[in-house]
Amino acid sequence: MNRSDCTKVLAIGGGPANLSLAALADPIGDVQVSVVESRKSVAWHPGLLWCGSRLQASAAKDLVSQVDPRSRFSFMNFLHEHGRLYRHLIASSDYVSRQEFDQYFAWAAQLLRVCLDEAVLSVDHDGRRFVVRTTRGARMAESIVLGVGQAPYVPECARDINSPRLWHASQHLDRGLPVDGKDVLLVGGGQSAGEVALDLLSGRTGRPRRFTWVTGGSGLVPLDDSPFSNEWFNPRFVEYFRELPAQHRAGLLDRQRTATTGITGELLAQIYRRLYELDYLTRSGLSHEVLAGARLTGLSETPDHFRAALLDTVTGTTRESMCDLVVLATGYRSRLPEFMAPLRDRMPVAGDAYETGSDYRVHWDGPDANRIYVQNAAQHSHGVADSTLGLAGWRSAVIINSLLDHEHYRLKADDITVSLDRSAPIGTGPGPDLHGSRRVEGGVAP
Repeated sequence: MNRSDCTKVLAIGGGPANLSLAALADPIGDVQVSVVESRKSVAWHPGLLWCGSRLQASAAKDLVSQVDPRSRFSFMNFLHEHGRLYRHLIASSDYVSRQEFDQYFAWAAQLLRVCLDEAVLSVDHDGRRFVVRTTRGARMAESIVLGVGQAPYVPECARDINSPRLWHASQHLDRGLPVDGKDVLLVGGGQSAGEVALDLLSGRTGRPRRFTWVTGGSGLVPLDDSPFSNEWFNPRFVEYFRELPAQHRAGLLDRQRTATTGITGELLAQIYRRLYELDYLTRSGLSHEVLAGARLTGLSETPDHFRAALLDTVTGTTRESMCDLVVLATGYRSRLPEFMAPLRDRMPVAGDAYETGSDYRVHWDGPDANRIYVQNAAQHSHGVADSTLGLAGWRSAVIINSLLDHEHYRLKADDITVSLDRSAPIGTGPGPDLHGSRRVEGGVAP
């Protein structure tokens, strides 16, 4: 179908970030947002949607509630509209399943009329507006918002291997390969790796003969979801982080990794208990190695097996391991979208991301009326919370306010406990620091 549509704001990518943007823009007459998504659905990491997997954020951190709790696009309204609010509150009093949030996103996408199965091929500028060519024709837009998400990361030693016996964790449920009687190597030490490990040990697709888990240099680190660490996901902390010098931001990000890349204590306990049961309470015939603090440094394929080189980061020694199947739970990385190539020379980049302002606006040399914004690709400048669902609504409101050039959504100075005023003398007693926050005696930001 040939088409030539013009819209005020074109949001590229139909994940939670741009769904939030479109939902918050919906009641505003001056901001019309159209969302295009390359996939045939807005499924949220479908290859990792386990039946019992839980959301690691509060249900209040949905698409809109932190900014507009009265919005019709809230998770609570989704439950109400589907006649399951009370049963949900009884069944899920202390958590929300990722599957249910996936249903919620699909419901919001339908209400917002997200254009599915429409991949963007290129983005250019004709001097007056953006020209976006897609698999369904051409679209014109005054401004664009890039919300394509992060790409699965594959270690360099595995990038040239194209085999159905090797896959990234994001594809795990889609592959569905039987593991019965196989030697399986799992690489990675984060939450996804833990979920894949428990699945491989569950017997869902058979039971491996040998299971080797290479957890990376950090080993098996528990996810830090303690209250003071969760302050890093407060908008006030994002503002503080944004003002730090680049070298200080990089150091702080490194210290905060366990708030996003660790494994929940509950899941670690489940895995440990399952290994105990397989070792002592069943006749599983399974042998296993959990190599905490080891890295995959080499991988080659033979007609029947893989040969993996594993580096012990404690002793510095390398050993070889033969395996039949390899699962890479190696996380995700930001990427520069290929479809932005026509404009790439007009936008400065910082590593694998565009340079952005405090309002997530990309610096470029085009007209001020035509703006480019990014979602989930500014961790280097906005902090550890940028890649998570927790601040999706707040970030979308920041972008909408910027598009309007005035504060439609009042992003008032919510409180924060940790002190963000490094210039104040320590021990002078409680008092207002940043936006009215209260100083912790002798305390500093994490």
